[in-house]
Amino acid sequence: MDRVAVPTSLPVDGAVLTYSLVVDPDLGDPIGAQILSGEWQLSAALLWLLSVLRPGDGLVDLGAHLGTFTVPAALLGARVVAVEGSPRNASVLRAACAHNHLDDVEVVEAVVDSTVGEVDFVDLGPYGTISTGEINAEQGYPTIRRTTTTVDDLPGGPFTWAKIDIEGKEQAILGGARRTLGGLRGMVVESNGYMLHSHGTSPHQTVRAIEDAGLTVYEVDGRILRPLSRPFVQPETIVDYVAVAGEPPVPSGWEMGPERSTTEIVDALLAESRHPIREHRDHAARTIERLPRRMARLLHKRQTDGAGDRA
Repeated sequence: MDRVAVPTSLPVDGAVLTYSLVVDPDLGDPIGAQILSGEWQLSAALLWLLSVLRPGDGLVDLGAHLGTFTVPAALLGARVVAVEGSPRNASVLRAACAHNHLDDVEVVEAVVDSTVGEVDFVDLGPYGTISTGEINAEQGYPTIRRTTTTVDDLPGGPFTWAKIDIEGKEQAILGGARRTLGGLRGMVVESNGYMLHSHGTSPHQTVRAIEDAGLTVYEVDGRILRPLSRPFVQPETIVDYVAVAGEPPVPSGWEMGPERSTTEIVDALLAESRHPIREHRDHAARTIERLPRRMARLLHKRQTDGAGDRA
């Protein structure tokens, strides 16, 4: 089947941005399927980033996929370098840029890592990742050999903003982005606890690496930016974080909120432990094992009370 250009509209700062996304139905990409059906929506965190972008800002999109963020960011006037490790995704991304006449977007077809070299890359549509002990060719995953780059070795800088969604290697790439991080106003990072664990790290280590770079991290709850609770616990498997140098911009329609309470975190963790998807339950189980003592006591009480209610 031929590629399809899907008309898309997005509300940004009180206006409606119209453009097209390109989908290749033959790829069987789940995000592409959502775009075709009209069900796809940009995350709240990325809507925040679009709202704070200004024409001329340098943006690096790490894990650009089909261009769902690259295209609107470039249409708003950002200088975009879009990095995508999958050749199939990169081809569709280039087609989307061409369809929207975005000749200035620089597409870098490479895998981002902590060093320059080569890796085995598992090409899984929006979930592509560097091969791990669990996700590799021997387990039947489609794997290809790819060149790696560091963020600091990318063309097109300096960058003002970054979007990072690279399925578990977020902490590693921060190690190869020290020069870039020093010039950023901020970034949006997707933290996938299950994939971070697969790559030998954790949400806690990723957040600490961002904070060590001098940025303050906030979790995104709808259109609310919340400071991280301390001690830090990520109860959900997948969370979007906004990290900024200094005070965060608060666009129209957004607000600053309080940090989540211990009770809210524990309740979210209990819900994640009952999630229908195994990877989410696995993340919850690992998080429960490492809970601070006060949270562990409250969790046990919540579990005991729930068991009594069911009886």
